[in-house]
Amino acid sequence: MRKEIKSEKLEAAKTEAKTALVAKVGSLLGSNKLKAEREGLQQRISVLENQNEELMQHIKTMELEHREERTKFNEYMDKIQRYFPYVEKLLPLIDFCRNTLKFSERVIQELCKLKKVRLKGDFYSSEFNRKFRDESAAFSFEEDKNRKGHYHICVNDIPLVQWFRQKTNEWGNGLEIAPTKQDKGLKM
Repeated sequence: MRKEIKSEKLEAAKTEAKTALVAKVGSLLGSNKLKAEREGLQQRISVLENQNEELMQHIKTMELEHREERTKFNEYMDKIQRYFPYVEKLLPLIDFCRNTLKFSERVIQELCKLKKVRLKGDFYSSEFNRKFRDESAAFSFEEDKNRKGHYHICVNDIPLVQWFRQKTNEWGNGLEIAPTKQDKGLKM
């Protein structure tokens, strides 16, 4: 019986030893795997932190360059407004010449120099919804005598709107159409 008990105890001790051995071998193998994964993740974190630092430095450099460019731009705009105060007032006229009258860039550049530009052709009036022909129209940007610092487009030294009205009257007189005083329209 003692032999049997010893044998059972020995068997139980054997089983425990095997279990402990398997657990230790498994933990050793597992911990090496975990260590490798952890080291890989730490390397990845380190790489990402370095990239983040580089990006932060790049952002600071870009912000500094942007501030410098903005300062230069503001100084440039201040000079333009100081030495060419009429430029801002000419911008709507430039858009009108480009989009409505369909003037070329060269013509607009000459007008911006406050020079007269002789043109011939058909000129569109949105007020009268038609084109008017002229063989020698002298276009210019002129300062409005009634509003200092404001400009308007002139043709043959009269404001564009009046010039279109004059052309309309010439056209109407050619067709013997008399304007009425009531509705300022045309009578046939």
